[in-house]
Amino acid sequence: MTIAPAVGPPVELHPFAATRLSPARVGDPASARLLARPHRAVPERIQRWRRLGNLVQDDRPALYVHEYSSQGLAVRAVVGLAAVHRSAATLAGPGIVPHEDVDRHQAEELAARMHAMRVNPAPILLAHRAGAATRACVDDATLAAPLTDYVDRAGQRHRFWAVTDEAAVADLAASFREARLLVADGHHRLAAYQLLDAEETEPGWDRGLVMAVDQSDTPLFLGAIHRVLHGVDAMALVDAVRLRGIGDLRHLGDASPVVALDQRTLVVTTGEDSWAVTIPESSTFAPVEVLHRELLPHVPAHRVEFHHTAEAALARLTSPARGAEERTVVLVPALTYDAVDAVVAAGRRLPEKATSFQPKSSIGAIMRAF
Repeated sequence: MTIAPAVGPPVELHPFAATRLSPARVGDPASARLLARPHRAVPERIQRWRRLGNLVQDDRPALYVHEYSSQGLAVRAVVGLAAVHRSAATLAGPGIVPHEDVDRHQAEELAARMHAMRVNPAPILLAHRAGAATRACVDDATLAAPLTDYVDRAGQRHRFWAVTDEAAVADLAASFREARLLVADGHHRLAAYQLLDAEETEPGWDRGLVMAVDQSDTPLFLGAIHRVLHGVDAMALVDAVRLRGIGDLRHLGDASPVVALDQRTLVVTTGEDSWAVTIPESSTFAPVEVLHRELLPHVPAHRVEFHHTAEAALARLTSPARGAEERTVVLVPALTYDAVDAVVAAGRRLPEKATSFQPKSSIGAIMRAF
């Protein structure tokens, strides 16, 4: 894994002319073929889809307010192009700050794909605590009727406002200069943006598409991501907890493992037998960090599988296994936004798949085409 550099302040947010799938196409799985291989054919495909009316191309650069609703949650974000050329001296202050490391090979593949397509296909999802100036700008922008308002094929409602007035664009952009923007989703895309900035001389590659959600206004939901450990005996994990003196270990027996899960407690289970491991409040590390830093390095070589629900993870304990392979599930508590931010501010990175920020907007609702 490679450390993804944070983008240093001041945060530069620039307007752009958005490319959007037509409302009938957003949320339709068939629309994925727009960005399908061969990637070098995507620019021509985009032009053809524009002629057919499948794509809408705005003619004026703007910063956008995008509001989308999914399963009862409404999220409002500011969308623009963020400059990525400046590295942050510290993770504790303003800037665009990742909370996970990235696989460099995957970032390189993404950079090559975006360069061939000449498209940022989806914004990086950022979360922050907006200041009064940003909120005032967003409130002013949304006083007008939206540029577009529709429900997509996946059931998400989308409303867009385009901020095109020069003074209003300047005010909204200025309100982000000292913002602290946590990467919620898109760590590899941020790394790809940075690679393209370093490698390309053509104007435009020094900026990437982002959307910033105010966690104090329309917060993203943070879900847990649970682990299925293949080739690990649950007792090996329990013994590691005992030997290393990690937290309070409680044997749950055949009681429901889900009931014991809470903000500071991991649950190790075979499906028939379970143990709760409560990490004390005095620990500076989140439970998922303790699992990956203190426990997993001390069990035999294994493969980790990730699931977004406890039900899906526990179901893997009864699904057919390869040979006599042992499986152990570790249920992991969800982190709060402030807990994730505190980890980053302390100069640490969370393990892979430690957070799940939801909901995300449907692909194609807003893109940036060169």
